[in-house]
Amino acid sequence: MKNTSINTASLSWNELGTPISEQFGDIYFSNQDGLEETRHVFLQGNHFPARFGTHVRSECVIAETGFGTGLNFLTLWQAFEQFRQATPNAKLQRLHYVSFEQFPLTKHDLNSAHNHWHELEKYSQELCFQWPEPVAGCHRIILAEGAITLDLWFGDINTLLPQTRQALHNKIDAWFLDGFAPSKNPQMWSDTLFQAMADSMRENGTFATFTVAGFVRRGLQNVGFEIKKVKGFGEKREMLTGIFPHPPATEFIPYYARPSATEHKDIAIIGGGVASALMALCCLRRGAKVTIYCKDPQPAANASGNRQGVLYPLLNGKSDELEQFFTQAFLFSHRYYKQLNQAGVAFTYQSSGVAQIIYSDKVRKKAERIINYSLPFTHLARYLSKEEINALCGLDINSDGLFYPQAGWLSPTELTTNALLFAKRLGATCLFKHQVTQIEKDDAGWNLIINQQNSDGCSQYIAQHDCIILANGQHITDFSQSAKFPISAVRGQVSHIPTTKNLSKLKTVLCYDGYFTPVDTQDNLHCVGASFRRDKLDLDVSHQEQEDNKWHLTHCLSKAKWTQDVDFSQNQARVGIRCTIRDHLPLLGEVPDFERLVIEYKHLDRFKRRKITPSLAPAFHQLYVFSALGSRGLCSAPLSAEILASQIFDEPFPVEDKILHALHPNRFWVRPLLRGKPIETKQ
Repeated sequence: MKNTSINTASLSWNELGTPISEQFGDIYFSNQDGLEETRHVFLQGNHFPARFGTHVRSECVIAETGFGTGLNFLTLWQAFEQFRQATPNAKLQRLHYVSFEQFPLTKHDLNSAHNHWHELEKYSQELCFQWPEPVAGCHRIILAEGAITLDLWFGDINTLLPQTRQALHNKIDAWFLDGFAPSKNPQMWSDTLFQAMADSMRENGTFATFTVAGFVRRGLQNVGFEIKKVKGFGEKREMLTGIFPHPPATEFIPYYARPSATEHKDIAIIGGGVASALMALCCLRRGAKVTIYCKDPQPAANASGNRQGVLYPLLNGKSDELEQFFTQAFLFSHRYYKQLNQAGVAFTYQSSGVAQIIYSDKVRKKAERIINYSLPFTHLARYLSKEEINALCGLDINSDGLFYPQAGWLSPTELTTNALLFAKRLGATCLFKHQVTQIEKDDAGWNLIINQQNSDGCSQYIAQHDCIILANGQHITDFSQSAKFPISAVRGQVSHIPTTKNLSKLKTVLCYDGYFTPVDTQDNLHCVGASFRRDKLDLDVSHQEQEDNKWHLTHCLSKAKWTQDVDFSQNQARVGIRCTIRDHLPLLGEVPDFERLVIEYKHLDRFKRRKITPSLAPAFHQLYVFSALGSRGLCSAPLSAEILASQIFDEPFPVEDKILHALHPNRFWVRPLLRGKPIETKQ
């Protein structure tokens, strides 16, 4: 799927104030009473809200065809909130709603449509505040202080569903089969839809729909649903409901399987940076007990400890998995950080915009590729002339470039430190000066052998947990189970530059073969970064790397005379070590069992040619990795944490299957095996 904007809905309004789709020539909800229609057809048709009280899992997952005005979602949210208030100790604590929409409403039209239902006003306001831009793909939205997760998939449902078979496989408890009438939108009501519904259902999952069209009924029966006609709403005589009484289908691509954790009540996270902090919040939101082990005396001691970090997407103009992942990750992170700030996690976050300067012919070719293939829309990024760049930046750059209006900078050290404090308030245990030296699995769970530093020296003890998440950067290879990952440790030095009257005019982050940030008014410094060295991994400030940072600034921004006066003489800087990997995508998922994988998948290419289904890829069950965030961790970490949490807690994934495969920790070994090639190993 290409990273493109999509068309929003074209609306007209009838004399009753009901919105009408000009694309399909149909109303969005009943003229009679849209709210009661939703309650009758979709809630009662799927036995909600009564079903909440008998649900056996802590999360209930509903999928929908056609988000439209969001009336079905808001009505279900209201019913779920009323249930939680009446029965706060019920097993069911969270609601997950997955909806597909080809023509999303604008925020203005969404607000206007919601004016019909004053009782839904508070839910509408929270939804509209986070309403995403019309960019194709999944937009994960977290609502109701984490009790509600909304996955909005923008695009053609019959294109998206085949691309989300693994993402939704055996995840859905109920389907709201909505959308415009089959006579108005026959393309949606297809065999592709019906088969995808069956593939996604949990055993004894249900559906409800307003239509009784014969081809819809037959299509659902053909894929295994048991159908029943019941009383329709208002003047409509009948509607359809049904149940899927079958066990789940088998895994589709076993070598990229993502089995959930069988036990996830007690989770250990190893590491003390951004990845650990955001992963802890994800697990806590899902009701898990969380313990964080960090070998350092304080959080953010490594790559997450910089004063300022740049937040913007990684685009390459290829519309590949890398670009698609970072587009979705950026849009999610922009919403997430604002929401985290509002929740009481204090950290400096400035949506100042980022100007990516075109400083060479090579960079221009890449920018042209991005403009031509990735940016037919202006809300994510747009091309600006040198005059426009100068006006936006506040200083004369005298070069053209790309501008990301929603991008900006934040303080990684403040984010990490205060997110961990917030996690502690939510019940997490944070143990610093606790180095995990070894991990071992037995029948009771995972054992961590820990060296604890204290005033008397060092003591050792063993802790046991259901799951372990390795979020400790390049140190993931310290353990035998994960020693083969082909990661690289890369040193980066960020220069701290005192501001001046002129430099303080800079309004946006400047990116080139490096970056220059607006002044951080807390300490009156700018950050210039960052060096990139594989041959040197100490943490001492290097005068040569200060000179390197200065050279990149003055060379890439050679038309900006003010760069010659930037003062590097104070030699203020900070050094961190990034964990990188050659395809620039994070490692997310269960740690592969390398020794078994090499043996069991030795002939994987033959299996594929002969269409033989292999067993699930060997992995260490309930041992997970969250690493290799590189230099774009601020952009990728929030969505990455959600993806990994979705696997652990058996939830729908917020990305397409091909992106899940591209993030899989075994990808560097499975890919060559599929081609019949020898695999490289890290010695």
